[in-house]
Amino acid sequence: MIWDERLPGGHHWLGRLPKGAVLHITSLGAHANLSLYLVNAAEKLERFNMPDSLKAQHTAFLSQGYVLYSDMGRVMASMVHDDHGWNDVLCGSSTTEQIEQYYGLQTF
Repeated sequence: MIWDERLPGGHHWLGRLPKGAVLHITSLGAHANLSLYLVNAAEKLERFNMPDSLKAQHTAFLSQGYVLYSDMGRVMASMVHDDHGWNDVLCGSSTTEQIEQYYGLQTF
């Protein structure tokens, strides 16, 4: 283990990970959320591109086995393990029950 840190809600972390390192993120609460911003340390203009990551892999959910592409078409990271099962990068991790409780039952 290179680094171990517990971040309270609303805080951030910045660090440089060497190639081959594993970033292990653990949720400490039921409704935790993570915003991830990846930048190539050697080429500051190259950064994570969510639309390309989804289009290239024909998915709307990122999970174990998927990769995160840069805006230059290169793989920046891969998801080697996922306990959550899927990560909705478009809408977040709300459930049908949460949406119904917040907005009520709607029909169109």
